[in-house]
Amino acid sequence: MERRLLGVFSAISFAVEMRRAVFYVFFILYLDETLRSTYTQAGIIFSLMLGVNALSQIFWGWASDRVGKRKHFLIVGEAIPGIVFLFAPQITDITTLAIVLIGIQVLWSMAAPAWKALIAEHSQPGNRGSYMGKITTFGGIGSIIGVYIVGDLIPHYGYTYFFYFCSLCMFLSSSAALFLKEPRDLQPSTGKLLDIQRVKQLHTKNRHFSLFTILILLSLFATELISKFLPLYAKTLGGSIQQISYIFILEDAAATALMTPVGKLTDKIGKVKMLQISLLIRMIAVLLFAAAPVWWVLFPIMIVESAGWSGYHISWFAVLSSLTPRTRRGTYMGFHNMVTSLSFIASSVGGSIADTFGLKILFFSSFGLTTVISLFFISWLRKNQQKIESSEN
Repeated sequence: MERRLLGVFSAISFAVEMRRAVFYVFFILYLDETLRSTYTQAGIIFSLMLGVNALSQIFWGWASDRVGKRKHFLIVGEAIPGIVFLFAPQITDITTLAIVLIGIQVLWSMAAPAWKALIAEHSQPGNRGSYMGKITTFGGIGSIIGVYIVGDLIPHYGYTYFFYFCSLCMFLSSSAALFLKEPRDLQPSTGKLLDIQRVKQLHTKNRHFSLFTILILLSLFATELISKFLPLYAKTLGGSIQQISYIFILEDAAATALMTPVGKLTDKIGKVKMLQISLLIRMIAVLLFAAAPVWWVLFPIMIVESAGWSGYHISWFAVLSSLTPRTRRGTYMGFHNMVTSLSFIASSVGGSIADTFGLKILFFSSFGLTTVISLFFISWLRKNQQKIESSEN
């Protein structure tokens, strides 16, 4: 049963990450080349999309706890946006497209808290790093394949197939979710969404969870200042569409190759230590990005960034799972996703900085902020290591 579920999780991860990588690399290029957006406009669109998604996740996480079911939220949350994407190429007005894509985030956000809760509920604390590493490895393979295919399609057939490909990925992930099993003995929760008592618990009984969520938010904000602008940054350094796609294929390939060994290493040395190491690596990567003189230098930098992201992604989830109570895991995962997704504001801030001072200054600003936050985060993890590592959740 566990092996079959791992196969289903891996298939969903493959399709979801294939779509996510394609959207991440090519959507901002579509805004720039086809709709002629400014950096600020692109940043605002990304911010509003992520913001609506973030604010909706807490509701859907609570709803999945309330009904004691998970997989249906995955199915609907991927299928309906997939239908919308089929018609997106017909929208040529940037404002109308933004409104449509921002609106479907309400439904798209159904999937994330249910997805994380399902993985946590079908894995054990002692092997969660390895389990997540295997799932994410397939996601990385999907990313590589997706970026390669769409990077070849766009120069020949235009951006219409970018939207069609994203739609196909959503239909595939929704279909694969049909084969998931609901967790055993998961009773519907009677708790309210976030009443006064629940909010107090986040500050008292679940204080570590709350502080961890805030620190993840801050670290994501620092790197999100630049993440959505990396494809455009590569373009300003002289890269073509296909060359840019190769850069991100290398990033995905390196992350994919590292996921399983990093997952095993996380279980061996501990999730807290792995998260500390990953924060340092990601801090160095941001500095290297800022100092890059030409597009091809981004190739080795992407390997460094991938190493940091692999460890960060696996250890962050492992720590989060240890800090969430099982009976309220959907709500807590939704709350965590909602709060950390508030890093969406960074895209608007980053766009404004780039329009005013240029992309180089934006990247150096991100490095300064990343350094301060990472050092504080590492210190907090060291002080709370025993509490996190001893959790049975």
